[in-house]
Amino acid sequence: MGKGARSNAAKRTAVACAGDGKEQQRKAMPPETNAQKLARLRALVAFGKAANAEATRYIDMEEEEVVEEYRRAGRLHCYDPDNEWKKRFARVYKLHPCPCSKQMAAEIEEFTFYLEENEDDFRMGLYSLIGPGDQY
Repeated sequence: MGKGARSNAAKRTAVACAGDGKEQQRKAMPPETNAQKLARLRALVAFGKAANAEATRYIDMEEEEVVEEYRRAGRLHCYDPDNEWKKRFARVYKLHPCPCSKQMAAEIEEFTFYLEENEDDFRMGLYSLIGPGDQY
């Protein structure tokens, strides 16, 4: 066994002992309890159902109905058909926040930007889903 073999073996051993870093991150995080997992899954299901319901409602609407919704709210100047579905998705996420992946969180952040850019503190679209005591 030459010097090169020992160094290669040592390198392999060091890499095997170090792991890929993900194992250490997993060990650093405390394990999720059943109650936490159940709460996370319920939040995901509630968000999924609400997003699906809003998408179905938006798909069923005619262009004139969407324009009328904006006109009645006094926000017709903010209507952008290209970003409307993003705004609706962001509204659903505001009402039903849920844990999500980093990639989805970045997309939601972008969608929320479109929503906040035009609506400040104004509610529209999903207002019918909010109860009288749930406004803030």
